[in-house]
Amino acid sequence: MRKGNLAAACALAMILSACGAAPDPGSDPAAAPAAPAGDATPLADDATAVAAMPGADDAGDAGDASAARPGPGLVDKEGKAIALVPFDIESVPVSSASLGELPFFSMPTGYGPVNSPDQRSYARFPFRLGDGLHWVEGASWNSLLGVARDQRRDKEFSPLELRRNLEAVFAQAGAKQVFEGPLQRDLYYGPQLETEIGGGFIEGVNLGADTATSVHVIRQPERNIWMQLSTHSHGAAMVVVEERPFEASAHWGGEFPYLSLPAGYADGNEPKQRDFDMYPFWTGSGFEEVEGRTYAADVRTRERFNSMHEVRRNLEAMMAEAGGVLVFEGRIPKEASERYGRDLKGFYSDATGFSWDGYESRVYRVDLADGRQVWVHAALDYLSSGWVVAEREGFVQTAALLPASELKQQLDADGRVAIQVNFAVDKADILPDSQPQVEQVLALLRDDPSLRLSIDGHTDDTGDAAHNQRLSEARAKSVVAALVGQGIEDARLQAKGHGQSQPVDDNATDEGRAKNRRVELVRL
Repeated sequence: MRKGNLAAACALAMILSACGAAPDPGSDPAAAPAAPAGDATPLADDATAVAAMPGADDAGDAGDASAARPGPGLVDKEGKAIALVPFDIESVPVSSASLGELPFFSMPTGYGPVNSPDQRSYARFPFRLGDGLHWVEGASWNSLLGVARDQRRDKEFSPLELRRNLEAVFAQAGAKQVFEGPLQRDLYYGPQLETEIGGGFIEGVNLGADTATSVHVIRQPERNIWMQLSTHSHGAAMVVVEERPFEASAHWGGEFPYLSLPAGYADGNEPKQRDFDMYPFWTGSGFEEVEGRTYAADVRTRERFNSMHEVRRNLEAMMAEAGGVLVFEGRIPKEASERYGRDLKGFYSDATGFSWDGYESRVYRVDLADGRQVWVHAALDYLSSGWVVAEREGFVQTAALLPASELKQQLDADGRVAIQVNFAVDKADILPDSQPQVEQVLALLRDDPSLRLSIDGHTDDTGDAAHNQRLSEARAKSVVAALVGQGIEDARLQAKGHGQSQPVDDNATDEGRAKNRRVELVRL
C-alpha cells in the first residue's frame, strides 16, 4: 500500500473562507445518453451534453429518490443491472456554514488517513442512494481511515467513535443524511466501473459488501458537497465530492495533432510522431485502417491526482469544438485487440498500450472543412490516459528503386547493400509494391552466376527483442523464397535474422528506426 502524511491530508475542522463555483442543481453534465457502440453519432453542440459513460443518468434531476431506474448497460460484478437513482437537491435545507477546502473536516483525535488520500480537481463518483447509485461530479477526495500512525501503539480503532464524530461534524455543517445501508462493493467492480471507480476510488469502496455506509449532502447557495462514509470493525473509508459544473481546460487546435492537454496534465513520456504510418481505429464492427501522419501521447498527472473522468470530459469538449463524430465507446473486444501484434502496437504503446481490450476506449472522426479527415483513439484509465491521432493522407513515395547496376556497385565497394522491401504489418509477407526491387536483385544474381548472397533481416528496437529476432529471420527467409521461386539456386543464398542487434541509426527517432528496419544483401 502507498504511504502518506496525515498532516498533508486533514484540513482543520470547519476552516473559514467559503470557496467553490455555483453548480446547477438541475443538471448533470456526465449524464447525457451515450451513443451505441459502433454508431457514428454527431456530438452535441454543448460539450456538457456529451455522454460520460454508458448508463450514466441525470445525477441532479429533481424527483422521488426512491424511484430507481436501471441504467442501460451499467451492471455490477455479477452482471446485474445497477439502478441509477435521481435526487431532489431541493429536499436538502440550505446551509450557511463556512467551509474551507477539501476534505472540509478534520479527523477525530487519534484518527486519520491510512495512506496518502487521492484528491482530484475534477472526477465523478457514484454515491450509494436508494437501491443503487447516484452520479456526482466535481472536485473529489477519498481515503481509507484508521488510527493515526503516531497513535497505533496506544489506541484501538473504534468504528463507533469515528462515525459518531464525523456524523456530528457533518450535522454541524448543515448536512442531511440521504442514505444508510450496506456498501455493496460489487456495484463498483462491474465491467464499466471497475477501472474508474474500483481502481481510481479503491480506498473509498474496497471494503466488505455489507459494510455500514451512510451518505450525507450539504447544500449551499454556491455549491453542494457529498460525503460517503463506510465503517466496519477494523477500518473505514470516506469519499467527498464538491459538486461543480465542468469547465474545459483543453481545446481543439488549428494544427496537427490538434488535441491539447487538460490543465495540470503533461505528456508522461515524450510524444511520438510519424510522417506516414497506418493505425487501425475500431468502429464497433471492424477496424478502419487510416494511413497518414500519426501522433501518440501519454496523458497523465501525479498518480493520486490523475482523473480519468477529467481527461474524458476535456476530450469530449475538444471533439465538440471540432464537430467530431463519436464512432465507438467502450472496450474493444479481446479477439479484435489481438488482431495486430507488437510490431504495430509497440510504437503507440505509451498512448494506447498493447492490450486494447483492457481499458475504456473512445474513437472519434473529425471531418475538417478543407476535406481532410482526422481520427482519434483515446485510451482512458485511472492511472493515466493517452491518445493516438491520425490525419488521413495519400502515400507519397520518397524511396528510390536501386537498379541491379547500383546494387553491384555498392556490393563491390562495401560488400553489402540495403534494399527497400516492404512487408505486411508484423508479418513476413512481402507486399506487391516491393516486387520491382526483388526483380532487380534477380537481375543482379542472373548477371553474375558466381555471386552468392546472404539475405539479412533487421528491425528497430520497438517491442520485444525475441519477437523482433524471429520476425527478422522470417522476413529474410521470405526474400530468399521469392528469389528461389524465380529460379535462383538455393545453394547461392542464405537467410539470417539479426533482430534489433545491429542498428545503423538512433532508435530514438522515427528516421533512425526507419533506417534500422531493413533488408541487406551481403556478399558471401
